Amino acid sequence: MLLLSGWLPCQSSEGYLCGTPHLSFIKEGLRGSTQNSPDENMLRPLVPSAPTLLIGTERTFFAPDFRSLQQYTVSAVLRGVGRFCYVYVEASEWNTRVTAETVQSIAHAFDASTPANPKRGIYQTLTQPFGAPPDIDGNGKVILLLLNIRDANHVDQYTAGFFNPADQSHGVLRNPGFRGFPIRSNEADMLYIDTQPLNPNSEMVQNVIAHELLHLIHWGHDPHETTWVDEGCAGYASFLCGYSVLEHVAAFERNPSISLIAWPEIDVDALPHYGATFLWMLYLHERHGGLETLTEIVQNRGTSLTGIADALASNGNQTQKISDIFNNWKIANYLSDYRAIKLSLQPQRWHRSYPSGTQDGQLSNFSADYIGFEDANGLTLGFTSRSRESSSLHAIEFHNTGEVHKHEIVLSTDGSGSIVLPDTVTKAILIPSLQSQAINAHTQNSQYQYNATRGAHITFITAALPNPVHSQYWDIIAVPSEPIVGLVPSVTLMHTENNIERIHQESQAMYQVTQDSQNNGMYRLSFRLDPEIIPESVTYQISLDSRIVDTRPLIDD
Repeated sequence: MLLLSGWLPCQSSEGYLCGTPHLSFIKEGLRGSTQNSPDENMLRPLVPSAPTLLIGTERTFFAPDFRSLQQYTVSAVLRGVGRFCYVYVEASEWNTRVTAETVQSIAHAFDASTPANPKRGIYQTLTQPFGAPPDIDGNGKVILLLLNIRDANHVDQYTAGFFNPADQSHGVLRNPGFRGFPIRSNEADMLYIDTQPLNPNSEMVQNVIAHELLHLIHWGHDPHETTWVDEGCAGYASFLCGYSVLEHVAAFERNPSISLIAWPEIDVDALPHYGATFLWMLYLHERHGGLETLTEIVQNRGTSLTGIADALASNGNQTQKISDIFNNWKIANYLSDYRAIKLSLQPQRWHRSYPSGTQDGQLSNFSADYIGFEDANGLTLGFTSRSRESSSLHAIEFHNTGEVHKHEIVLSTDGSGSIVLPDTVTKAILIPSLQSQAINAHTQNSQYQYNATRGAHITFITAALPNPVHSQYWDIIAVPSEPIVGLVPSVTLMHTENNIERIHQESQAMYQVTQDSQNNGMYRLSFRLDPEIIPESVTYQISLDSRIVDTRPLIDD
């Protein structure tokens, strides 16, 4: 099922949403579809044999009503016969929204010509790489049913078309069904295409057909593929035929922090997911094996991330882990590092004054946030994640020389990391992400924190305390003037003898001993002073990211 944003002109809008996921419950039901009893078989549609089909042939189809979640019957007439398709039109739509010229144009696009190749139609463009669709009705053609789809009647979107997996079964499916009502199969390889408000005379209707044909083909190879992979491949199919996916991409540009692998239940939230999954497939095409990789994804039986990994391995392109490819993809999205398309992502938040204070964020699995910093010269960016095993952190630096540098910020075992930006950096983008391939990966999420400071802004209230029991032991206590995220202060001991100052003890990291709800913390370091060392001759330096931010004597008069 395809949904189009209603506020966009029907003649030119490319912002369709595919609602085939709303029928995905049928996929699982077909795993164990019941045998049909004789009385149920009487309800099966009469399927004319292919040689007898002539223009004017009448047929009744079962169609889902997305308002009542039941089925109803559609009286249709065969109005066009192409090399690879039959074009049926709902009787009430004929010579109103749909004319003979409409049918001829659709059949021509399906059989003979697309924007990508004027000498090859949608059918051959997609079946050559991905394989032929199923042929459950044995007529060697795909039925295109043009009808006024009874959609959910949303204010800002409408159903433009869909592929119904139930039609690939036989007879009646009683479980699952629409609200417990049985689903009757048309026992046909068919696509449902809307006639209003979708303009059936526009190129958009051909775009919808290409998208839905890939669903039918994909079903034939792997009927249990996850929605995000299925939709990404279908979006790629439209692109392969030369139809526009720019509205999908634009929606992702506006909301680039969505999860790649989790599909939303609410249609209004789905548009950026089509952009994300399409861009993922396009990235695999451009960087990891071309069209052959996409073919393997469609044809292999693996699902979700496992299927992607299997496809890359089968095509000899599995030189990186999926998580590493995702990291490269998230950076490529911001830098618009594609050959076939241009992107312009907007970070979810910008910082222009410092210190930024401690900021909180949350990541869904296989999602990335984009956080921008202007006037970024000399900044220290600190970060910590609660999911250290599956989190990663990257930064993009834009220098005043015009150079662009990309860095991975290695996280410690506690999930913390930081980077000091050079003085030549004018703008920086921090990109945290989460990528866990665990079971139920689509449900994983993680919280994180970050801050941005310039070292000169941070001071410490410190004290050196002798141990009351063991006189040779000391504690240094430090409280920063503001919360520090992803950073750990360290202490270096200096010893002065004969007016010469030398390092007595190399830098050692302090550890946090308290933390309040505002992330303010106290840090501590314990050490032993050798007996021959006079405490008055010792000073300690507190450093943050190799910057000395405080120096004091061990005994402060």
